[in-house]
Amino acid sequence: MIRFEEHHQEIRQMVADFADNEIAPKAQHIDESQETPTDAIAQLAELGMLGLTIEEQFGGAELDLLSACLVVEEISRCCGSTGVVVASHLFEGTAAIKNLADDAGRERWLPEMASGKTLATFALAEVEAESDASGITCSVGQEPDGFSLHGRKSWVIGGLMANLVTVVARNGEDQLQDLGAYVVDPTSEGCTRKPLRDVLGLRGAGFCDLHLDGVRIESHSALSGSTSGWPAISRVVEMSRLGAASVILGVARGAISHALQYASQRKAFGRSIDRFGSIRAMLAEAATGVESARLLLWRAAGLYDRGKSATREGSMANLAAKQASYRATRDAVQVLGGNGYSREYPVERAYRDVQTAVPFGGGEDLQKIIVSRSLIGARS
Repeated sequence: MIRFEEHHQEIRQMVADFADNEIAPKAQHIDESQETPTDAIAQLAELGMLGLTIEEQFGGAELDLLSACLVVEEISRCCGSTGVVVASHLFEGTAAIKNLADDAGRERWLPEMASGKTLATFALAEVEAESDASGITCSVGQEPDGFSLHGRKSWVIGGLMANLVTVVARNGEDQLQDLGAYVVDPTSEGCTRKPLRDVLGLRGAGFCDLHLDGVRIESHSALSGSTSGWPAISRVVEMSRLGAASVILGVARGAISHALQYASQRKAFGRSIDRFGSIRAMLAEAATGVESARLLLWRAAGLYDRGKSATREGSMANLAAKQASYRATRDAVQVLGGNGYSREYPVERAYRDVQTAVPFGGGEDLQKIIVSRSLIGARS
């Protein structure tokens, strides 16, 4: 059962107000200039949003994943680029340290992550292994004083802004069991960030390719929880699916809101177009799809918060969010007619942002495979 406590309502309203007043006015500029939202991230850090899920002993708010979903959704409603950076920090960067690091590692990294001094992200995908972890070629070698990393990671969210990147690399020949996770300072010698510019959407998300040419890291930067291979690391990937769903549902909600406002003001044949049945039908179907996906997302987050396994539920939420957001942003563009294709109106940006965010956490086909396997078993 989905249960909202008073703190859920309070934090959602606080972030919604902040997003409307501080993030929304800058969203178009961020998209056009491709600048990263450094000011908004700093302000969110001051509000304690970057330490949302981190334990109080490390300076965080120690709130649940449901709270994180609500926060990311409200930010993304106004700016997908800002939302996806926050989602990567909360659902990937923070989740990696919390789930994979030992006690010493958590004490080392979490306090500065909670305060916002350290923005964290997660580097899993590669050019030849976007959704197939068994195809990862980034490798780690043993050195007298630690390790060295070699390889290239692609589409690192917020990589241009991050101070800490958890890199998944191979330490042997086994396809999955020899994968490990290693904490990297992206300013280290041998680590180069190649900006990815002129992407379709989320143009201020600071995407980059991470080139690792013998990057030396100390022994304590090998996260102890990752020694069990993919099963431990996959927990972080599951969290990323919740973050991705929160982003695209927030973007879709923003598009629906703009379409409703436009339809109430745009006149045709002597009346506002929100009086026409076809427009009402599109808006009703878009809103229903988004609300249904939100319920699946909140249910999955609630299961994880109660310590239960929710791999299937997380993939269901991710899949439903992608399908609903595709439709909602497309229909929002249609409601605006020709203006829907103009960058003067936010629905055009929302449509592009959703298309760009959809691959994160794994594409639709991967989510279908995960859900179907849970239903009928993993037999071939």
